[in-house]
Amino acid sequence: MIRRFIAAVAVLALIVCESILLYSYLLSKRARFIVGTTYQLTQQKRIPTVEDIRERFGSGLRLDECSGSVCLYSVVLSNRVLAVLHVVPDTEMQSYFWTRDGAVVRNMLNYTTEVNRRYRLFSHVQISFCKGCQIVAVHPWDAASRLDTNGLIEIGSDASDQSRRTVLSINTGCLTRFGGCRSVVDLLPAVWSQTADGKIACVIKNDQGLVEKSKNWP
Repeated sequence: MIRRFIAAVAVLALIVCESILLYSYLLSKRARFIVGTTYQLTQQKRIPTVEDIRERFGSGLRLDECSGSVCLYSVVLSNRVLAVLHVVPDTEMQSYFWTRDGAVVRNMLNYTTEVNRRYRLFSHVQISFCKGCQIVAVHPWDAASRLDTNGLIEIGSDASDQSRRTVLSINTGCLTRFGGCRSVVDLLPAVWSQTADGKIACVIKNDQGLVEKSKNWP
């Protein structure tokens, strides 16, 4: 009887572990798809449209609000199951699309996580879709920011491919990483690093936060 009970518990534990692993795999795959879609949209020679994002996300794309010709759409991905099981801190990825007359004018990837059950931090990358938009700006941009600093990036769709790849090198593993991520260095390590004295430092060469300027910059 005891052996049967132990065997049953072992089988149940195996099923639970396999379910968590499968869930984590699918979660990571979805996160990479969301980030990859943003990058692909910046590669198009034309401004992306609502139909473009609908084609990619299907029913996962949600219409949040509309005011005249301006609308806001979003795609949200959460690790709520892992967070409830206390495997990984509550972490969420949100992709927002602002459109005007059916064309995407801005896409913001917002990546947020809970740290030590005390506060939340986020890193967001905002992409502006317009001809000649080459600006790349980061914050924090210096080498002495607090460890709990949020990370902000603005980039134009016409910025260099290297810049777009760099700022979109988001660590999607924070959604499934045991113990979670604790700073913007973990969320976006291609942009920020941690110094020996526990500060946040920008690893991209910039001029007070400005990395690239638009062609028509004064």
